[in-house]
Amino acid sequence: MDLIYTKDYIENFKEDPEKYLSLGISFTCIYILMCLLFAYGAYTFKNILMIGYILLELLRLIFLVFVITTWLLVLKENTMDIGVLIGTSVAGSFFLLGMFYSWICTASLPVLINEMERDEQAATIYKLTQMLNNNHSTPTQGLQPVYGAPFDSDLSSYQKTDYNKHF
Repeated sequence: MDLIYTKDYIENFKEDPEKYLSLGISFTCIYILMCLLFAYGAYTFKNILMIGYILLELLRLIFLVFVITTWLLVLKENTMDIGVLIGTSVAGSFFLLGMFYSWICTASLPVLINEMERDEQAATIYKLTQMLNNNHSTPTQGLQPVYGAPFDSDLSSYQKTDYNKHF
C-alpha cells in the first residue's frame, strides 16, 4: 500500500502517540468550550460570544477539506477501480457540502440577531412617534421643537401635515 502524503504523519504518530492524544484532547476541550459559549451567546443574543465558535468551525472545515483530499489521493494511488474513486469523491463532496451549509447557517445567526435588534429599535421609534402624535401637550423647556414647529403652535395640526410625510 502506497501512502503517498501520509507516510511521515503516520510514522510521527507511531513514535509518540501520547503527544497526539493530548493534543486531540486539548483541541476537543477548546471546541467544547467554544460550543458552550456559542450556545450561551445564542441564548442571550450576544454576538461576541459566537465569533470564536464560528472561526474555530471554519478552521475545522478547512482541516476536513485537506483530510478528505489527502484520503482521496491515497485512494487514487492504491486502487485501480475508478468507480470506487468516483463514489468516494462524490460522497466526500456531499459530506463537505453539508458541513459547509451547516457552518453558513451558524455564521448567519449573528446577522439575524442584528436584524432583529434593528427591527426592535424601529418598532420602539414607531411607538414613541405614536405616543408623540397622541400627546397634544407642548414640549417643556429644554426640548427642541419637532421639525421647527414653534412651542406655542398646535402640534397635532403640524404633525398631520408635515410630520407624516417623512414617515
